[in-house]
Amino acid sequence: MINILELIEQEQANGYSAANASAKICQDLVLRALASGPLNRNVTIKGGVVMRSKTGNVRRATQDLDIDFIRYSLSEDSIERFIQNLNCLPGIIFTQNGNIEELKQQEYHGKRVHVLISDSIGNEISSKIDLGVHKRFEIEQEEYCFDIALDDEGASLLVNSNEQMFSEKLRSLLKFGAVSTRYKDIFDIYYLISRLNIDKLAICFDSYIFNDLGMRETDMESIVKRVKMTFKNKLYRRNLSSTNKKWLDEDISQILDNIVSFLASLKFA
Repeated sequence: MINILELIEQEQANGYSAANASAKICQDLVLRALASGPLNRNVTIKGGVVMRSKTGNVRRATQDLDIDFIRYSLSEDSIERFIQNLNCLPGIIFTQNGNIEELKQQEYHGKRVHVLISDSIGNEISSKIDLGVHKRFEIEQEEYCFDIALDDEGASLLVNSNEQMFSEKLRSLLKFGAVSTRYKDIFDIYYLISRLNIDKLAICFDSYIFNDLGMRETDMESIVKRVKMTFKNKLYRRNLSSTNKKWLDEDISQILDNIVSFLASLKFA
C-alpha cells in the first residue's frame, strides 16, 4: 500500500526540502502511472525532472513536470482522458483539479493541468503538469528508466536526449542573450558537455538552430560569437553568480569558459 506521507518524509531524509520532497513524490507517482498505463509511448518527459534524475543531485530538484505528447491531441478532452488513464496504480487516485490553463511563456506554447493525488489512507498532494506537443520527429527520443521512490522497479519512459536538452537550452540562450533569466540552463549545459554524442548533437543543432528561420545563427562561428557576447555582459555574469539556481560548485568563470571552448571545437554547418 502506497503511503504518500511516508514517501515524502523519506525524500526529506534524503536531503530534499519539504516542498521539493512533495513535488518529487508527485512526479514519481505520475511517472510510474505513465509507465504502467496505456499512453506510455505517447509521451516524452523533458526538462528538470530528467536533469534531476540523470544528475542524481538533490540541488537540481524541480517542482515542475514537463511532458510532451507524441501523436496525441492537446485538446481538453484528450487531456482529461490523459488524467483518467493515470488511474492504474493500486490505492492511488488522480483527479483533475480546476480548469486547464493555456501556457504562453517566451517560446513555449502548451497547456497546464493541476492534478490532485490521493492515497487510500486519505493523504493528498497536488501537482501541476505542463503539457506540450512533440514535433521534432527527426530527433530520436531516448528510452530511460527513472529511479523513483516507490520501489526498485523504476519507471521506463521516453525522454528528451542529452543532445536535445543541450540544443534547446542553447537555442534559448542564443535568442535571449544577456536578458535571459534561465540561469539554471547554464549549469545544465556545462554538465551535459561531457555526456553528448556529437553525431546526435549535429542533428539537434540542425533542428533547433541552423534550419530554424527564426534563428540568426547559421554556423558555429556566429553561435560562438553570440555566446561570448552574452557571457561578457557584466550584469548577466553578476546575476548568474548570485542566482539560487546554481546547482554545481565549479567556478562561474570556469563554467563559462568551458562552454565557449566546447562550442568553438564543434565543426557543424
